[in-house]
This record gives sequence, structure tokens and C-alpha cells, in this order.
Amino acid sequence: MSEHQLKALFSSEGLLRQMLPAFRARPGQIEFAQTISTSLTQSADLVIEAETGIGKSLGYLIPVLLSNKRVLISTYTKLLQDQIFYEDLSIALRVLASAKKVVVLKGRRNYLCPFKFGQLFDSPSMRFPADTLAEVSEIKTWSTRTHTGDLSELETLSSSLTPMITATAEECQKQRCPRFDQCPLYTAREKADRADVVIVNHQLLMSRYENPSDDLVDLIDQMDVQLIDEADQFLRRLRETKQIAFSFRWMQELATILDRSNADPNQYDAVLGEWATSLVREKERIESGYESVVGRSFSEPMVKAMVLGQIDELELLLARLLSVLASRSGLGKILRDAHQNLAWRMDQLLAIAADVEADAQSYWWERDAGGGAVFRSMVSAKDVTTASVLKTSAPKIFVSATLSVNGSFKFICQQIGYDPSKAIKVANAFAYSKQVMGFQTTRQLLPDDPAFIPALLEDLKALSALKTLFLFTSHRALANAASYLRSAHSGKLFVQGDSSRQRLVQDFKKASDGFLLGTSSFWQGIDFNGAGVECLVIDKLPFLQPDDPKLLAQRKAFQAAGLDFFSDYILPDCALKLRQGFGRLIRKERDQGIFVIGDPRFWNASYSGLLQASLPEFRWTRRAADALDFMDKTR
Repeated sequence: MSEHQLKALFSSEGLLRQMLPAFRARPGQIEFAQTISTSLTQSADLVIEAETGIGKSLGYLIPVLLSNKRVLISTYTKLLQDQIFYEDLSIALRVLASAKKVVVLKGRRNYLCPFKFGQLFDSPSMRFPADTLAEVSEIKTWSTRTHTGDLSELETLSSSLTPMITATAEECQKQRCPRFDQCPLYTAREKADRADVVIVNHQLLMSRYENPSDDLVDLIDQMDVQLIDEADQFLRRLRETKQIAFSFRWMQELATILDRSNADPNQYDAVLGEWATSLVREKERIESGYESVVGRSFSEPMVKAMVLGQIDELELLLARLLSVLASRSGLGKILRDAHQNLAWRMDQLLAIAADVEADAQSYWWERDAGGGAVFRSMVSAKDVTTASVLKTSAPKIFVSATLSVNGSFKFICQQIGYDPSKAIKVANAFAYSKQVMGFQTTRQLLPDDPAFIPALLEDLKALSALKTLFLFTSHRALANAASYLRSAHSGKLFVQGDSSRQRLVQDFKKASDGFLLGTSSFWQGIDFNGAGVECLVIDKLPFLQPDDPKLLAQRKAFQAAGLDFFSDYILPDCALKLRQGFGRLIRKERDQGIFVIGDPRFWNASYSGLLQASLPEFRWTRRAADALDFMDKTR
């Protein structure tokens, strides 16, 4: 399709307008679509910033469907992945009457493993609480009617149950599995092999670059083009790549396996029964022991001594279990596999101990999504950029609403080896000077002051009539704010953690007023279009902590290159995140809103000029009456 024809398609009289009554022609969307089309035609790399409100999903999907290229599309979250597939893509396919094959592909943990799920029913029922048994029954009913095996189709799924019904790469038997022909994961991968367009999320695409031996590599690299949406998030993850070095979740899984092998009461093995109980108890003991050192580097003498002591104790315990399993390996495949897996876990554990003792890598401890203990380690960075990692045969189109810092693409482009002068910025038609007013609070306490959150919320009482989205930089600040508002605010509260992110946003959209409180996962990757946000509050500048052990390798790389880690990395990263957060406020041309940032460093720090310049220009006030008048609200 020529540029003229593509422009006509997106015009006010074009096919999109004819088929979608709510569609509005946007010059920025037309420019964006034409640029994407040119890049696809020429199979050329591209960095393009398309500001919020342009309509970038349809802007790239239509050129992708019209091209003769096989395209991999990667986006930030599984939620956005589904949104693109079930909403935006269905519109594009209908408008173009396209017959192209498009599939969604997710990671292993998103698909039911029929083999492991089938084995669950051999476990003694008494080992599972009644609510877990009820959930297993619901999953079994769902498994008979699902066409995808995608666990996101389930309304709820307990984090403790997920590892019991999904398979890790180590557990997966692939073609050797007796249920391979029923495997949802490999069915999805087979469809992806034949598809014209494959939609993945960044976590899945990351696995291609983190693990060159993964069987995803061939599937991803055979695509003609990779279009990476929300590219700033992908690049952040890539430059701060961390790998799970050791999770203790497998101890619970091993306990379940031992129970399963003990299912027949006529052949009950009391020793295995005791070990199943001991493993669960030991896992809980280990996890509770690390609370005092969360986020701290294992290189600290006190932390190192504690970690090495824990590993020594666990090694002695597991060596005894290894001997027990070795003596029973002739009793069946389940115990043979358990013995082999335990030996592999012990090798991992000993390797970590050697690394910690020699300070060979930067390790720390944190809780995983299921609340369990995880040792993590930073992958060593050899240089400042990730360009060498991204050098595959497929050209890449990097797309996001936030790729530039104060008008410059240098920060992003240096990471991917791209010429910043060739990066393209497509501006939207928002009139921020008319659509936004900033409100500057009076009590300018620093964020580390214990009274910071209560003081900020007191200053915002006068704006309580506004439907407000609060974005916090930490779970602790969110918890403090939620506690304060529950006692001091009589309106509706929607708090992260009370229900799923998707449900919270849906309920917030339906409400005519109220406060929604969220942390980092709400800054980007969730569609607030139509939510009617009237006020956006950011508590604190979203700085990474320079002394965070997760950033140790990156900091060393910058220092080795003669760069300043704060001004060349921490500060531009903060500016991008601030822009992302601000982008939650104005989603349409008719939206209006009040913007608040509680951190006084935005105004008086030596670097405040760069942060202020990263946001659009709009008027600020210290008077709540001005803000309410701007929003046409009465007190």
C-alpha cells in the first residue's frame, strides 16, 4: 500500500472512520503509520516515539497486516498482550478483511501442563485444604473446554497451585512426554511457527536473549521483523537483566511429588511421608530467616555469613534426602526423576555458595510473586550498551510513548547502537497548557521523612472531590497512604492488592469518584483510557537507588566507560519513568486533569530543570481553589 493509500485509510473519510463511528483522524497517527510502513518495507531498524493519544496500536497493526513480512510484536505485559489481540487486532483484521494468521504466545508458566495436572489426582486428598481441592475441580472442568490451555482464562488461580499445574523448562519432557500431543504450550508454539504475526510479551522475548540455548530462539529469529512496543520497558529490563539464581519453591513441589508417590495407602512409606512434611517446614524456616536482609547484598560480611550458614545446613539436610531417594530409585520413574532433580538443585546450591564466598557475582534476596524466597543475581555487564545482545538477523522497530529525555534520544539509542539523530518523534495533538494544571503542595517535606505521606495527603484534602489516581514508588508508601485514607477519607478506595490490577482498573473506571492507589505496575502497561482520571498524584521522584545491588554490574560498567552513573543513567531513567507516570492523566483530546508531585526535589534540586523540561508545559498553582475552578468543581 502506498503512503497516499495508507493516509486515506486513516483519514476522516477513510475505511477506519466508516467502520468505526468513534474513530477520529489524527495527523500524528497517520505519520506514525506511514513511518512504520516504510520501515517494514525497507526491513530497516527504527526508533520512534509516539506520544500518548496518537493511537499507536492501530497505527502499527494495520501496516503490519498490510506488509508481506512475518512480524513478531512484543509488548510490556500479558494484560497488554491480550488487549492487543482481542481488541485492537480484531478491529484491524475486520477493517482490512485480512486473513492473516495471528497468534498469541506466552511463557511456560501461563499454560496448563496436562501431565503434571493429571498427576495431581494421584496425591492424597488430605494433603490439600478444601478450598484448594475445590479450585482443582474447577480447573479440571475448565481444562475440558479450553481451546488454548492459557491459565489467564481462569478467573482466579492460587499462586501456590500454579507450580503444581505448570512445568518449568527443567521439568518439561518435551516430545518424550506421554501427554505431548495435548500440550497447550507446544500447540501454541506450533501455531506460532506457521503464523504471519506472533504477539509475545517482553518477559518471553527476554528469554531469547538471556538463554541462547532456549528452544524459543529459532521460533523468534525466523520472524522477518521484531516490533517492540513499550520499548523503554523492554530495554530497561534488558540493561538491568537479573536471573533467578535459586528459588526455594521447588521444595514445596518436591514435597508434593513425594506425596504422590505415597498415594497408595497399602504401600505407604512413612519415611517419604516424614520427608514431605520436613521439606515444607524447612522451606518456611529458610524464607522467614531472610526477612531482615531483604534487598541487601550478600557481599556484606554479616549477610554473607548468614547465607553460607543457611546453605551449609540445607546441604546437610538435602544430602540425607538424596540418599533416601537413591535407595528407592528402583521403585518407579517418579522417584528416579525426583532423585535426579534434587541432585541438580544441590549442584546449583553449591555453585551459589562458591560465588557468594568469593564475591564472584552480585547476589541478593527478595520475595517472588508468590511470596517465596528467591536468591537473585545480576548478569555481569561487559559494557554500557546492550547493542551486542540485540544483534540478531531480524531488524527491530522500537516503539513507545516515552523514549526521549528532554527531547534527546541519546539515553535509549546508546543502548541499542542506533544513531539518535535518526530517531523519530511523533507528537500528539494534546493542548497540555489547556488540559492540565499542576498543583504544588505547601508542606515540602522530603520523601524519607516519616510524616511525608500524611502531610502530602493533608495538603490534598481540598482536592478530594476529584477522581484521583495515586502512583507510588514503593509498597510501603502505598500501605501508609491506604491506612491514612481509610481512617480519614469517606470516599471509595481502590487499593492495589485488594484485587487483580485488571479488576481494580475496571471498577475504578465504573466509579464516578474515588481514589485508586497503585505502585510501579500501574505507571505503564495499563489502559486508563475512559477512566475519567481528574487528578494524578505522584508521591516521589521514581529514582533507582544507586547503591542497589541489582545495579552493581551496571554501575561498574558506566564507571569503566568513564561515565557518571547518576547523570548518565539514574537521572535519565527517572525522567523517562516520570513521563510514563504523567501519561496516565491525559488520554483524549477532551480530558482535563490536575497533576501533583509531592517530592520537593522536583522544584529545588540541582537537576530539577531536566525533570521539569521532560514534562509538557502547563500552568502551576499553589491554590486549591484555582485547581477546582480549572476542573469546574465546587468545594
